[in-house]
Amino acid sequence: MFLSLRFTHCVLVFCSLTVCGCFGGSAEQIERAAVSGTITYDGKPLPEGSIQFVPGTDASGKPLRGKAVQALISEGAFSLDADQGPVVGMNQVLINATKKTGKFQEFDGQKTEILKQYIPAKYNTNSTLTYEIKSGENTADFALETK
Repeated sequence: MFLSLRFTHCVLVFCSLTVCGCFGGSAEQIERAAVSGTITYDGKPLPEGSIQFVPGTDASGKPLRGKAVQALISEGAFSLDADQGPVVGMNQVLINATKKTGKFQEFDGQKTEILKQYIPAKYNTNSTLTYEIKSGENTADFALETK
């Protein structure tokens, strides 16, 4: 019985330390910021698509902590509030837009239209776009071209 009480006591102490954050420090806060902007493609607002901000590296070359975030583009505009925004620092930017092909595929009895990416790969899968997110409000405008 003494062993059982000692084990229970140890479990309770471990749980309280873990809940209090005393067992390895508190979680590091990742600074995010608001961002909005416009996307044009060949001089016209991108009708619809998505934009992603992927954390890059800091000034010393260390990878920034945090997750990639995404916003929908509508009529060339996008916006993310600070609580859902990208990590402060340099971010790689990926912009995607698809259009219907008129071709269909069937999967599990469901027929869906095939979509095709029409933005060049240098803006998404092989993106060369970057943007430095700063504390506070950010405006990130991108002018994309076919060539």
